[in-house]
Amino acid sequence: MPARTLGGLVLCNAIWAANPVMSKALLTKFSSSQVAWLRYFSATVFFMVLAFSVRTFRGRGRGRGRGRRGGGGAFFSRPRTPNDLWLALGMGFSAFCFAPMVGLLGLSRTGAVDNAILIALEPLVTVGLAAIFLSEVFGGTQRLSLLVSVAGFSLLSGLAYRPMGSWLSTPSIVGNLILVVSLVGEGGYSIFARLLQGRYASLPLFGTSLLLGFGVLTLMVIGLDDLPSLGSLEPRDLLVLFWLGPLGSTLTYLYWVVALEKTDVSSAALTLFVQPVVGALLGVTAFGEELGPSKATGAVLILLAVGLLTLRQQKVSD
Repeated sequence: MPARTLGGLVLCNAIWAANPVMSKALLTKFSSSQVAWLRYFSATVFFMVLAFSVRTFRGRGRGRGRGRRGGGGAFFSRPRTPNDLWLALGMGFSAFCFAPMVGLLGLSRTGAVDNAILIALEPLVTVGLAAIFLSEVFGGTQRLSLLVSVAGFSLLSGLAYRPMGSWLSTPSIVGNLILVVSLVGEGGYSIFARLLQGRYASLPLFGTSLLLGFGVLTLMVIGLDDLPSLGSLEPRDLLVLFWLGPLGSTLTYLYWVVALEKTDVSSAALTLFVQPVVGALLGVTAFGEELGPSKATGAVLILLAVGLLTLRQQKVSD
């Protein structure tokens, strides 16, 4: 992997690591569904402006005879069949509706530190979903990773040392359980994308799924009668939204898609370990959250579990 590409991927993960902290700041003023909508409203608008700007620039270039032929500037894909449309809708709903709605609901009940650490479980959740829906092998390494991650989650959330009867009455435990459920949405994006692989390019498929997912998210928020007022946004809120949407969703994801053309997925996945480490430090610094011995041990076990899985996938790809 080129050093510049590695640096860019690490920077993407460092930006993503701050998303829970930024979201937590907005949750003091808006509901979880409102924060989810605001984040992807800003991300979608920015993506559409970027797509329009690039197409306009390239169109003028072609008009002067300097444009290049081809679909490199495509930001959206039109599904060719009804089945592809449903798969694209599944991608959008999973990552840009279900995951933020559920994830922010969990974050509102627990700490940014917990969120930052638990997001590291996404690769393991994705592998589990692939075994269920794509019939991929869930072997011994995956089972060991699952057991280690469950132990880590139990320590991190307090399940290991709290009476079972108190679990559902403890906000942080409930919040962490909800966060794990939200990872199904994050992993679902990869499963649907796998089913469409080879027929559509990654970048325009992202654009289409983003539009579809945000559309469903908007309908859900309207149905809940919880659509936020844009007029209530203060300058500080706008800065946070820029981080969460255009920077923390659109630009970083676009870079990730481009970077995967220069390296393999397994190598890129190793940079995901930046998120829990940086995110935990930010949570402690920004909100004074504690990372005691039990949580720290749980975090180490979760990182160990995901590390085992990542190394195994890297060996298979080699």
